[in-house]
Amino acid sequence: MKNKIVILIGMFACCAVHAETDYIDIQIRELQQRRDALQAELDACEENTRKFKIAGVATLGATGVGVVGNIALHNEIKKIEQSKNGGGYSGGSAGGVQVDTRTKEQKVDYECARACERDKEKAAKYGCEC
Repeated sequence: MKNKIVILIGMFACCAVHAETDYIDIQIRELQQRRDALQAELDACEENTRKFKIAGVATLGATGVGVVGNIALHNEIKKIEQSKNGGGYSGGSAGGVQVDTRTKEQKVDYECARACERDKEKAAKYGCEC
């Protein structure tokens, strides 16, 4: 009789253990599905971050090219303005002293042109023709 009781208890224990493992397997599957969904979201976020980094680097590069272009354009405009105004200053080899070689007429024309850019009415009062 003892053997039958032990066998009966062992059968119930096996059934209980089998039921417990089924519940754990269900939980494991749910957790794996959740992990896969979160991994997919993380991959999408990393892809967006990579694209933003690429866009940021491209923007910085374009800005640098623009700055260099603006500096070159400014220097070219300065050269053109100096050539229009009679060449500006010459010399410079005598210890850094620059001598203005423009004629009085060129100086007046240059000052009148600058005055006309700022205020035409004031320039007209001083005899400049704008």
